[in-house]
Amino acid sequence: MTIVGRLDNIDVVCTDLEPMRAFYCDLLGIPLRLPYEPGQGWVGIKAGDVCIYLIEEDPATLPPHPAPRRTGAANPPGIDSFAFEVDVLDDVIAWLEPQGVSWAGEIVTSDWYRYRGLHDPEGNLVYLTEPLLDRCDPPVPSPGDAA
Repeated sequence: MTIVGRLDNIDVVCTDLEPMRAFYCDLLGIPLRLPYEPGQGWVGIKAGDVCIYLIEEDPATLPPHPAPRRTGAANPPGIDSFAFEVDVLDDVIAWLEPQGVSWAGEIVTSDWYRYRGLHDPEGNLVYLTEPLLDRCDPPVPSPGDAA
């Protein structure tokens, strides 16, 4: 039995909202989900059918931000990254190169994806992925499901 539906939203805590808003909205082109006013302390953006809320907190009240995660590195437990689908990875990389993004490794190619990581202004690991899977593949059965 499946008890959850689609992923609805992700909250990303940050210490300086405006560079984060500029990275996700202006650089990556993710549209606003809700009206935004500078100084309100948060911004909601919409990637596909998932909302991402960037929430600004006072850095004096937060523990230190961990070092940026790296692709293929030993990282502590927790959410490692999130990824955005792109149509043609090479085209997006070529467009971003002159923008001075902080890349987290080179392009990785597997049987299912081509992807490359980059860091947002606060060091969070974000992937740009070009799926190679056929979108019409049937769902993969869970362990114990009847074949």
